[in-house]
Amino acid sequence: MKYERYKGTFGSYNGVLWKVVIMQDATSAFRVQELRFPFEEPLTIEWGETSKEDVIVSSTATLRIISPGDRTYEDLYTIEVGKIRLDVYRNDVLYWSGALDPEFYEEPYTCNSDYEVELTFSDFGILDRLKYNLAGRQNCKELLNYILGKSQVNFLRLDESGMSTRLPTSSVAGLAQLDVRSDNFYDEDGEALSLKEVAEGFLRPLGLRLEQRNGIVWLYDLNGAYNTFPVKKTEWQSDDQMMGTDKVVNNAKITLSTYSEAALLTDELVYPGEYSEDITDITNDDNGVFSYYVDYSEENRVGSNWDYNYLSFTLFTSSASNADTGLAEKYSGARWFHIQPLIGASEADGVAYMFRTQGHGALTTGWPKRIGGLPDAKTQTVLMRTKRVYIPKLDSANASRYYIRLVQELLIDPRYNPFTNANSGNEEGNYNDMKVWFGYVMIPATVTLYDEKGVALMHYSNEDVAKSTDKFGHLGWTNGSWKSGASSWGECWLEWYDPEDRAESSGVLGWKKNRHCIGLSKKDIYKSFAQMDEGQYIPYPAEGGYLEVCIYIGIWPFDYGETDFNTTNQANKKKLYEKIRWMLYKAPTVDVVKANTIKSDAETDDIEYSSYINVAAKEDLEIDTICGTSEKQCPSSRAIFLNAKSGEQVVSMTRAGRTTQAEQLLLGTLYSQFAERKTKLEGSVTLNSGNISL
Repeated sequence: MKYERYKGTFGSYNGVLWKVVIMQDATSAFRVQELRFPFEEPLTIEWGETSKEDVIVSSTATLRIISPGDRTYEDLYTIEVGKIRLDVYRNDVLYWSGALDPEFYEEPYTCNSDYEVELTFSDFGILDRLKYNLAGRQNCKELLNYILGKSQVNFLRLDESGMSTRLPTSSVAGLAQLDVRSDNFYDEDGEALSLKEVAEGFLRPLGLRLEQRNGIVWLYDLNGAYNTFPVKKTEWQSDDQMMGTDKVVNNAKITLSTYSEAALLTDELVYPGEYSEDITDITNDDNGVFSYYVDYSEENRVGSNWDYNYLSFTLFTSSASNADTGLAEKYSGARWFHIQPLIGASEADGVAYMFRTQGHGALTTGWPKRIGGLPDAKTQTVLMRTKRVYIPKLDSANASRYYIRLVQELLIDPRYNPFTNANSGNEEGNYNDMKVWFGYVMIPATVTLYDEKGVALMHYSNEDVAKSTDKFGHLGWTNGSWKSGASSWGECWLEWYDPEDRAESSGVLGWKKNRHCIGLSKKDIYKSFAQMDEGQYIPYPAEGGYLEVCIYIGIWPFDYGETDFNTTNQANKKKLYEKIRWMLYKAPTVDVVKANTIKSDAETDDIEYSSYINVAAKEDLEIDTICGTSEKQCPSSRAIFLNAKSGEQVVSMTRAGRTTQAEQLLLGTLYSQFAERKTKLEGSVTLNSGNISL
């Protein structure tokens, strides 16, 4: 909480009484001390010149005071930025407010007392040093109030009367009509933008300016200012008036960085432990902390002897329970893993439900030890839960043009070394048996859509498809559907199979991705379906919200031709569960794809808007924006404005009787200001009290 620490008053022209109060964060009130001022210019408030396309019209206040002793006010500059604020009152009415800028401080070093000290304050200056730290969908009006709160500016109200941009369906203009996505304000490395960049990001495409005057924060566009604010005669002071001309612009170009990525969730995880290819002094560990595995390719043996020093990869595992690896939750009985390739393997991170270590012989020797859960476990236990990712709402026509694609890559394998061919030393028999008997493999999952408060809106279900035997291999007949409310275990299944040979081959063995679920189908598969990329293709939901995927423990293998979903008799007869050495899972990935023939990524390139303003002018004007509108649907873009009420993408906006994209409206504003030279007057004027004026 801020308390008064210093205050003082002084008079100025026309009998105006000024009062300044320095406030400081503290746990209790200070003994307030009076300020002394020099006779000339005790306070100067300056609004620097800003071009008309600039967003933040910032100002600074320079307070000149008399130091009663040596370095009386020095400690103010050692306090964290934003903790000290200056409030300025004009005839007892709040006029200006801003935070102390600790970058500027100096005082005479030749006097012990009664010397002048300058303290510099800025209204929006500290926004450059504060990072954005919100998440989820944010309303623009609430977001601006949040930013103003962080600026420490004390103001009477936020005035939007000068904002004339509105939604085409609304008769009232205001920021409350628009939402933005928080993930748009973080870069690819998770580094947050500054609050100044955020404010400029969502205000600039609307042609808005933010300014503090007369104790009010004004938000306006030039069209709104012209039609709303009163025109008052300028009362000049002093004799420093100058007349000039404003700039003109040749070509104006606005580029919207859509920040569009089809991948909503990736399988990139951060292994919470140490690993390196340089760690070679390795002994097998009963706890599975790390284990090395031999390359079992045929060229790696002499006669019947294998070269056990020719290592293929090292498996590092960790039981860390509170690590931020990229998932929201991991089953406590599973471990994080990292595969460090040495020869012939691929680097990978994920969750190890089960693996065998301590020995490279056959399972019958007893040397390999099972680490983790039983392969045939089928309890309703979450193996891993993703963080929630936002997907915007689309109208029904546009929603039908997209799919949500869910891909789960896993390693289910009986080989000692799953990255070399099966042979006499690498479980060739078990590998061939599993290849035949594991024609279909399913795992249970849930896909749920939540609102901002964490309430489940909808969930995806393909249970009927998974338990059927009569589905053709065609996307249109195996879509599944979205249902209301929270999901239940068993409503969603991910499936692995070989679309070219389901009878004698398997969809697992080695690292494999799931294919679109067709249940236990014995029907033919269309060529276009067989050649589709891996993944479960989920219809785009009717609502927008936060998508979460859960993968559950346990695998459900079926031989081609089985019809009973609940028994999996053939797999149990062969006891192949006991032969499994590896059950490793990468993190699931989610992306948005188009419902076209090739299911291409639904990504949007940066969008450019341009217009000639004055072909005779020399200079061009280029504006880059990180929020905006688009005529085309951009479901994977983080930058597009959303309708705060419906959640749908904002396609167009209205200003001055014209309805088009916000960027086109901004080009119109630029044309009105820079198409021809305008007279510009500068000089000292008498301050207007009350509302802002033109």
